[in-house]
Amino acid sequence: MKLSVFLAVSLIALAGCRDGRPVRLILDTDLESDVDDVGAIAVLHALADRGEVEILATMVSSNNEHSPACLGALNAYYGRPDLPIGQVRAHAVGRPSRYAEQIAKEFSHNVGEDVPDATKLYREILAKQPDRSVVICTIGYLTNLRNLLESLPDEISDLDGPTLVARKVKLWVCMGGQYPKARDRQSNFKFDGDSAHVAVRDWPAPIAFCGYEIGVKIDAGSSLRNTPKSNPVRRAYELFNDLQDRHSWDQTAVLYAVRGAGDIWDEQTRGYNHVTADGANEWRPIPDKDHVYLIQGMSPDAVAAILSDLMIQPPGGASQR
Repeated sequence: MKLSVFLAVSLIALAGCRDGRPVRLILDTDLESDVDDVGAIAVLHALADRGEVEILATMVSSNNEHSPACLGALNAYYGRPDLPIGQVRAHAVGRPSRYAEQIAKEFSHNVGEDVPDATKLYREILAKQPDRSVVICTIGYLTNLRNLLESLPDEISDLDGPTLVARKVKLWVCMGGQYPKARDRQSNFKFDGDSAHVAVRDWPAPIAFCGYEIGVKIDAGSSLRNTPKSNPVRRAYELFNDLQDRHSWDQTAVLYAVRGAGDIWDEQTRGYNHVTADGANEWRPIPDKDHVYLIQGMSPDAVAAILSDLMIQPPGGASQR
């Protein structure tokens, strides 16, 4: 493997945590189909409470009418009720959810019916940030990123989408696909395959892919039984699978986005991820682009222990290992 832009970015992000500068991050989630999105949001807030990340905004990539309010309830539980939330408009897709409506109804939040357009919110947030400072972590469909790339100069910024991304984004961490080659289309790519194809092909900044094969081996969630019933993360896992362990695809992407590879993963940096318009993907050795995919390093059980500790951490970071 070569010392690529990706490895340098990973090391820079990790160094930023060590010298007290939190990673500036936008999370983009479908928050409807699987419960690992909820677990990932818990991990993100726990890392924010530990001072490792500054959450700039949280986006919804599905058109599920309850997902923004569900996201608002999760943000509010962790003491961040005013985190900006945007939702996809153009090219929107969605699937049913076992938990989004109930979480939105059972837990307090301040999300109204008029949720901002995610593309506009992306542009507003990115325009205000220092150059090459933002990490975007997607744990759902790639529709919002496709729409961002297709955005035109406006009153927010005189830069079009690709130019704005190239100037402001340091790294995009994407939970999606399977590596080195997908046996079947992974959900985050499959349900809006055209957006996955366009976003990955045209993204003008480094991308790190956390594939299906990583999270499927890492199970977490049952430890939420040890948290209060007032915890909406516990309630979501209860609604989804009666508080059983669930694969941790999205949590691993968030952990990497904040902490880098560390001792947990290795990285394949040579080659690029080829995504077709139907959402299939494979890693190709040439040309060599600014793409990387994660390879399991630490044992899945050890990673699950790290994630479980973060998922059950009370708001404010009272429990820290």
